[in-house]
Amino acid sequence: MDISNQNLNTTEITIRNNSKTDSENLWKDDDNEYQFHATIFSTDSTTESDETTSIRKRVKLNIMDLEKRKKAYGVCGECNEPGTGWRWCQPCNAKRFKENFKNWTSGNKNIDELIQQSQLNAFHFSKFLEWIPFEKFENVTYLNRSGFSKIYSAYWPEGNIVCWGIERQEWFRSSRKVALKSLNNSSNNISNDFLNEIKYYISGHFHATNTVKCYGITQDPNTKDYMMVLQYFEGGHL
Repeated sequence: MDISNQNLNTTEITIRNNSKTDSENLWKDDDNEYQFHATIFSTDSTTESDETTSIRKRVKLNIMDLEKRKKAYGVCGECNEPGTGWRWCQPCNAKRFKENFKNWTSGNKNIDELIQQSQLNAFHFSKFLEWIPFEKFENVTYLNRSGFSKIYSAYWPEGNIVCWGIERQEWFRSSRKVALKSLNNSSNNISNDFLNEIKYYISGHFHATNTVKCYGITQDPNTKDYMMVLQYFEGGHL
């Protein structure tokens, strides 16, 4: 199901001392799309003017603290355990991913293992990769060359996984334009640099403004070169 028109920004808990914020209103929109953990903003302000000038202290909540996770991410409608990320339950989704392993392969053991491990360990929708058949893309257009790579733009109608729809029992997805970054001569030889670059994208550096998202990996049907499926930026600069 495509939910591309919905606001997919993740959320955070905002708590200010002596404020009226309570447990009924813990979810708030957050412009930082890459906020994986709930964040508490605390001040020692006693008046409104003090609060506007005080320095807020950011305190990361421990992802293993069940009670705080429950407040931050709600409860999974399937296992009734606190979520691990925005509309995300790592144990339940890991089972779904694992059951689907038999239905796909990249043709390369190292790539398969990288994708599988990312899916099993993902605690948020931006923390894993997919194997994406090349035929899923439309309007693939060559943009430029960067080192040993070629950059293309493409439209992905199905789009990336965002969350699991319990009622419909299917993944909610978000269609989007993407960049495809191929590695020359990678059909028979996947370099460590290629794998390490992909690992970097899902290692927790998404909060950096200059870091693009990696949605998965595909393969050019003509050259057999492997390609990263990346967040698209105008001009094709990665």
